[in-house]
Amino acid sequence: MTIHLQTCTACGAHQYPERDLCRTCLSDALVRTENDGRGRLIAATTLHRSLEPDTALPLRIGTVALDADVRVIAFLGDGVQPGDRVALKAAADAEQNQVFTAEKDPADA
Repeated sequence: MTIHLQTCTACGAHQYPERDLCRTCLSDALVRTENDGRGRLIAATTLHRSLEPDTALPLRIGTVALDADVRVIAFLGDGVQPGDRVALKAAADAEQNQVFTAEKDPADA
């Protein structure tokens, strides 16, 4: 599934979340680009408590290192463990922010 990252047209670096300047060269020549959302899960944790009353617990989240050299936080699908290749799916939350779910990458099966 396609996700959106910010790409610097000056140096080619990708970044997420979106910022006013490039994290690598500080240029403001940034565009929104599509990315395949593939990477590797590098860390995972399970939340057992939340300050949000509507959050269904326990909730697994983790850090995904995308192939585009960007790290994102994602909700984790069943059976996804650190070291696994994953594919992200994007959705919008209540405020229309892009949020991610990481599932095992079917291309890596």
